[in-house]
Amino acid sequence: MNKHFFLKVFVSSLVGIFFTMNFAVAQTDYPNKPITLVVGFSPGSSIDLVARTYAKSITNKLKVPVIVENKAGAGGNIAAEWVAKSKADGYTFLVVANSIAISPASYVNHNFDVKKDLAAIAYMGIGPLILKVNKDLKINSVKELVNYAKDHPGKLNYGSSGEGGTPHMATILFEQTANIKMTHIPYKGGGEALAALMGGQVDVLINPLLGDIKSERISSLAITGSNRSPLSPDIPTFKESGYDFNIGVYYGIMGPKGVPVKLVETVNQIFNDALSDAELIEILTNKSGIVTQKMSPNEFQEYLNKDIELWKKVVAKTKAGG
Repeated sequence: MNKHFFLKVFVSSLVGIFFTMNFAVAQTDYPNKPITLVVGFSPGSSIDLVARTYAKSITNKLKVPVIVENKAGAGGNIAAEWVAKSKADGYTFLVVANSIAISPASYVNHNFDVKKDLAAIAYMGIGPLILKVNKDLKINSVKELVNYAKDHPGKLNYGSSGEGGTPHMATILFEQTANIKMTHIPYKGGGEALAALMGGQVDVLINPLLGDIKSERISSLAITGSNRSPLSPDIPTFKESGYDFNIGVYYGIMGPKGVPVKLVETVNQIFNDALSDAELIEILTNKSGIVTQKMSPNEFQEYLNKDIELWKKVVAKTKAGG
């Protein structure tokens, strides 16, 4: 070995140290510009509420703007593709719900891959789904609804926030669980679907709780979860009603693949720390029934992977006529 070899090794070491130091500085300086949370559904939806509540809390704590940007359409896939192809610098994230796990099975023409192009960052929480019917049906229990649907196949129609969204797919899973068949009528958002239920355009709706909406036009038959919701203690769980149906709607943060590990850990900690915000807990838990929880990026990724497998089975059964 000659002196030129040792000189090359020395220079390479200096370059490595330089980049390591720069990366460390970048980490301690984070965030130094606005962070964008992209939501694949319309303003006023449950996922939009969760995103804006976290955004406000983190903005107040970090003194850096956290902006919520709605890119609605295709069951959240327009937003997901946009984030998957964005720069992996820790300033653009996707707010996700169950639809991100449903997507690989229900949408075949993807320009991105959920597992390959997106990475789990932080879990936010989970809330119950509630089964409501229009009161004109004069149906007062899940059993009565199931019996009516069996006697009148396809006659009942149900609304949803859109094709492939959580309410749509949850209703399909309920149909499979109860062995019934109803007709799907998709809307552009959960608010529109709820208005259609109250107006009599649809008969049935499974939607996030978001507080128990009282109306003379609708009846609440059952709620998902192991226990009744403190917000609506008079509504029985599906288990109490005799049905093994317990799908909640969860929320989390994903980013484009390639965000440095240390930065992922930093962002995960930022979102976990938001759970100490009393105002956030008041809005999401006390008023909307969402149970917040901390998870590591790896734990959330495993959670998503299991959910992807669940919806693959549901969609496969649907395509097989089940």
